[in-house]
Amino acid sequence: MKLGLFLTAVSADDDRYVAGLLDRLDDAERTRAAHFAFDRDRRTYVVAHALLRHALDLQAGARPWRFVADAYGKPHLDPPCDDIRFSLSHTNGMVAVALAQGQDVGVDVEAAGRDPDEAALASLALAPEEVADLDGFADRRGRLLQLWVAKEALAKAIGEGLSLPLQQVVLRGNPLRVEAMPDGYGAASTWWLRTEWLGTHWLALAAGCAPSDVEWAELSVADLVG
Repeated sequence: MKLGLFLTAVSADDDRYVAGLLDRLDDAERTRAAHFAFDRDRRTYVVAHALLRHALDLQAGARPWRFVADAYGKPHLDPPCDDIRFSLSHTNGMVAVALAQGQDVGVDVEAAGRDPDEAALASLALAPEEVADLDGFADRRGRLLQLWVAKEALAKAIGEGLSLPLQQVVLRGNPLRVEAMPDGYGAASTWWLRTEWLGTHWLALAAGCAPSDVEWAELSVADLVG
């Protein structure tokens, strides 16, 4: 299984491309974009969904892609196409798309400027072992963000979102590895996880098995317009 990762940095300068990118989206996406109160959020949403369509075009040829969400809110292609699975993430300044055939994948990206609430994360998402490990990291905030994006990516790959008991997902080491999973989610050793520090953002990729290759593409917003 090959995994494709597509990244696009987004800034206020890219507002000039938003109108052109909206033409690539469907009616439901355009309606949602129109309801964002802040330009930054609208811009990021539009670029993310244009990037997803661009990545799918590269994978399977251009077509009017449509999506449907399951009971957990995970989006899927409707109708299915070549057993392509995808994951989408966007945050201030960056959007990311992961694609694979025949294997669910998860991607998450978070801006480094975010200030995580350690107490809230510990009660919601961190295992006791992970909390104890924090004392060994000089950049405690960075480690918290790394753990959070990794768990988000795993939750997206599984497809249950925050319904997944995240405190039973135990991540250790540097680089991170999956040390334990909740009952019913397979052996920890079968799960593949990769986190990357991009200088301004943390990125995480997850899948139920290790890919044979990760093809990484960085695109500008202008690349998505044509």
